[in-house]
Amino acid sequence: MFRLEECVGFITSTASKELSDEFNRRLLLKGSTRVQWIALYYIGNEKGISQKVLADKINVKESTIVRLIDRMEKEGIVKREKEETDRRVTNIFLTEKGENLKEELLPLGEKFSDDITKGIKQEHIDIFNSVLRKMVLNINMNVDNIT
Repeated sequence: MFRLEECVGFITSTASKELSDEFNRRLLLKGSTRVQWIALYYIGNEKGISQKVLADKINVKESTIVRLIDRMEKEGIVKREKEETDRRVTNIFLTEKGENLKEELLPLGEKFSDDITKGIKQEHIDIFNSVLRKMVLNINMNVDNIT
C-alpha cells in the first residue's frame, strides 16, 4: 500500500522546504535572502554572467531575475553592462560592495551545510547527492512521457 511519508518525492519536497526556509531565515538575519545568496554566488564566480544564464542556473523565470537584479542594482551590489557583440544581452557584474557582501555571506552556506550534515559520513552525503542528481536527470529525461 502507498504510504505518503515513505514517498521519495514527498520526503524530498518536505526536506527542500525545511532547508530553504531555515537557510533563508539565517540569511534574513544578515539582510539577505536565499535567492540573492545564490545570485551572489553565480555572479561572483561567473563574471559577466547574462541574466538569461543566471535565471537558468537559479531555475527561475527571466522576469524574476530582472526584478532581483533591479533590487540588487539599487542597493549597489551589482551593475549591468550590455554585451558589446549583442546589445540584446545584459551581463551582470558584482560591484565592490557586492564582492564584499559575497565574501561575508557565502561562508554561511558552508556553515549551513556543515550544520545539516553533522553526524553523517561523507560517503553517505556523496551517495545522497549522486542519487538526487540521478533523480533530477530521470525527471528531465521523462518530462514528456508523464501522463
